[in-house]
Amino acid sequence: MSETHHTYSCPYCGRPLQWVAHGWFGRGTFDCEQCGDFPDMAPASSATPRPRESFAAAGGARLRRGERPRVLLVDDSDEYRDLYATMLADVATVTTAARGEEALAIAGVERFDAIVLDVMMPGLDGWQTCERLKSAPATQQIPVIMLTSFDGLDVPETALRVGAASVVIKPCSIERLTLAIQAALH
Repeated sequence: MSETHHTYSCPYCGRPLQWVAHGWFGRGTFDCEQCGDFPDMAPASSATPRPRESFAAAGGARLRRGERPRVLLVDDSDEYRDLYATMLADVATVTTAARGEEALAIAGVERFDAIVLDVMMPGLDGWQTCERLKSAPATQQIPVIMLTSFDGLDVPETALRVGAASVVIKPCSIERLTLAIQAALH
C-alpha cells in the first residue's frame, strides 16, 4: 500500500515542514527547523499567510512605520501572564488582564492591534470571550490568538468558529508567539 506524501510549508516562515510521527506526547506533529513544532496543525491544513519582517511592517494601515503593536494578553495564571508579558515587552506594548470579563472591558475602551487569549479561564472562558470580542463593533476587527495548553482535535475548529486568527499551544517560545501575532496582523 503506497502513502501519499504532501508538502506543507511553515505558516510563519514558509520553510518546508517535516512530519514527526511521535513528536508531541506520542502524537504526530509537523516541525519547522526555525519555528518549532506545530501540534495544533492538522495534516489537511491549507496554506496560511507568511509573516513580514517586523510587527511594524505587518500591521498595514493600523500600525505606522516603527510603531510597536499594542497587545492585550489575557490569562488567569499569574505565572503565564507575567511570563508572556515579559517575553513580549521587547517587541510590543503589552496590557494584561486576568479574566475574560476584564479583557472585554479593557478592549472596549483601549485600542489594541492584537489580543492573545487563554482558553481555560474561570467565568467567561477564552472561547466565549473571543465570540464576544468578534460580535462587538469596537473589537471585531482585532485579531485574536488563542493561547492554550489544551491540544484536543477540535481546538482549531473551535477557534475558527469563534473567529480567532490562530491557536498557539503553550508553553511556547517567544519566537513562536511573536510569529503568531505578526501573522495575525496581516
